[in-house]
Amino acid sequence: MRSLPIAIAAAIAVATFASGCSIGDGTGSVIGTINAPDCWTGKFDLRPNFFVADPYRNTLQLRIQRGSDYQTFSDGLSILIDDVAAIRGTDETPSLYNKPLPVGMPPAVMPAGVPIQVVKDPAIIHAALYLQRSCSSQNITLYASEVVSLAEDGSCDGPLPTEEERRRECAAAPGGRAPKTARSTMTFAQLFNGNPEEASAAKRLNDASYDLYLADPREVCPGGIGPPPRCRGHLTGSFHFYFERGRPAQPFP
Repeated sequence: MRSLPIAIAAAIAVATFASGCSIGDGTGSVIGTINAPDCWTGKFDLRPNFFVADPYRNTLQLRIQRGSDYQTFSDGLSILIDDVAAIRGTDETPSLYNKPLPVGMPPAVMPAGVPIQVVKDPAIIHAALYLQRSCSSQNITLYASEVVSLAEDGSCDGPLPTEEERRRECAAAPGGRAPKTARSTMTFAQLFNGNPEEASAAKRLNDASYDLYLADPREVCPGGIGPPPRCRGHLTGSFHFYFERGRPAQPFP
């Protein structure tokens, strides 16, 4: 599977800091259900206590995590924003604050061997739940999908289709009974402007709520033809924390 740009599917260096600094402090929640039979099935509560923001040009990655260890050894929610200015607004465009914005997989996240599809208006917010601590024997990462198929009861808790059933669903002729669907959204009240030297606390604040439906990119129908991928989890929550600059960890001696 192709990895997300910059940082979602790659480990981020954890910031180190002198005693007394507040890097990583914040409040938030990640609550819902997960349907990953090889790792976790049922109710889920991340109880995050580590919050960081990593700016790069006009992009921003947020990491909402349980514990301050490296991402490869932790459970957490990684959020990548492709266009900070679009959400904050500019002199020419109004902000997108307090509006539910779509959250989806980047076009580059496709199963191996499946061509990258051209997306006319892709989501600029992406999110992935990683469970590297809870599922250390499995590489479990589920991605927020702009639209997912729900079980017949309208939940994400039903039995997952077999590989053969999924192929039949993808090959079914258009016009058949459409499954129930749900969409991922995130609503920002404030967003850090990406300037590491920013002195204004208001411009360093990250404050948002979200409603995310997770999927496995390997279950996306080739070419986008067929129903959306089956829902593998539903998470709701929020976060509120300030960007605090710290010395980056040094991975090599």
